[in-house]
Amino acid sequence: MILSVIPNLTRQRAKDVALRLYQELTGLGGQAFLPLGQRDEFPELPDGAFLPEDALYRDTDVVLPVGGDGSVIRAAKRAYAYDKLVLGVNAGTLAYLCGLDDAHFSFLPKLLSGDFTLQQRMLLSITVYENDVPVRRHFALNDVAFARGRAIGLVDLSVSANGKRIADYVADGLIFATPTGSTAYSVSAGGPIVEPTLDAVLLTPVCPHSLAFRPYIFGPDTVFEVRGNVRGRNPEVLYTCDGEESIPLADEQRVVIARADKKLRFLSLTSDNFIDVLNKKAL
Repeated sequence: MILSVIPNLTRQRAKDVALRLYQELTGLGGQAFLPLGQRDEFPELPDGAFLPEDALYRDTDVVLPVGGDGSVIRAAKRAYAYDKLVLGVNAGTLAYLCGLDDAHFSFLPKLLSGDFTLQQRMLLSITVYENDVPVRRHFALNDVAFARGRAIGLVDLSVSANGKRIADYVADGLIFATPTGSTAYSVSAGGPIVEPTLDAVLLTPVCPHSLAFRPYIFGPDTVFEVRGNVRGRNPEVLYTCDGEESIPLADEQRVVIARADKKLRFLSLTSDNFIDVLNKKAL
């Protein structure tokens, strides 16, 4: 088994955890590699322990991002493009998406022997259209969120589902989340917690200026369309996928949100279920 260990070195413990992880995996007979760009950070390792970043995703069997949930999401979306397995290794705090931490490296022999379970997670596909021409495409494992820009005020967002109007939202923002993302921004805004292996889309308004707006849970085949600034009161609406870059949404643009064609495959080496994870990390 060929494994890529991808640490987020902005995390305080990630370097030490990644080094120990590499040593454990190679000691068990696995072939493990780290990013070539981090060669100088690991002088104790041989030159053969490093691969260019594309090869880490293209030529390995399992991707092991080391960090917190953000680190796992970034690496997992790259692994998704190559249909690779993902096992997040915690070097952060909550890390709902991490299936392993350095206190449980005794489980690593199960990884190399294939004694693991698969958890398939749906993603959202986000396409921005301008004059009916697609101009940007994104994927989101957790969520796509719409919010106001620098101006103080509320955003106006018109939302439809499968061609039927849901509502025109006047709010601080709006979140479309996967079940995996139900424990992220959505739950902070009052959305429900959903078992992450289910297929569904959560629609959660952020501080809506109406008593009628409540969170929704839609079926996985629902296709949404979002238009911003429908009343012309706030010229700047931004959207972000998985909390990454905030991108302005122009008035003439519309955003189509749907389930991605395939799922992301996470590995689990422990017997912990979703309730176990919630009890450990949320309390």
